[in-house]
Amino acid sequence: MLFVLTAIPAGCIFSPHKDDGKVIIVPPDYPKLENPFSVLDALELAYAAKDSNEIKLLYDDQNYQGTSFDPVNQNQIPLTWSDEVRHVARLAQTPAITGIKLTFPPAKVRETDLLDPPGWAMIKIQNMTLELTDNSTNTFFHLVSSDNFEYHFIPHTPDASSTTDTTWKIVRWTEFQN
Repeated sequence: MLFVLTAIPAGCIFSPHKDDGKVIIVPPDYPKLENPFSVLDALELAYAAKDSNEIKLLYDDQNYQGTSFDPVNQNQIPLTWSDEVRHVARLAQTPAITGIKLTFPPAKVRETDLLDPPGWAMIKIQNMTLELTDNSTNTFFHLVSSDNFEYHFIPHTPDASSTTDTTWKIVRWTEFQN
């Protein structure tokens, strides 16, 4: 019997792993976006992971309109889909921000806003918390907002990725000062 050995090229699956110094971040296991509650659950996870790719999926890229209240100027600041994605991408590009936790209260009620098109859903939230750790300044921020937030959701049907044939996206987000 004649055995022929060939050289195994570098990078073969049998080669040992080479550490190139890059940190590999595994994204969380996001819930399926089959109802508005799971969209908010995914938003909490994506924000904490600074995952702008998931954020792109949570907001409706065609119709999204957000508004945040500016307490300094006492006015509403309009936000677009691109603003939301860019904001989370900027967080990811800031290595000093080592921890983020967005938390919605456990009691969330799905409602219907009669001004919305048929089929949309709305969830009103109060007492949302945001925690942020900034290692460049050794600062830990803990904000409990007593402001009211309204999240409006639009269904996307048919969607083969869903067991219910429908997925949901945030189409409007509004912050109201108390």
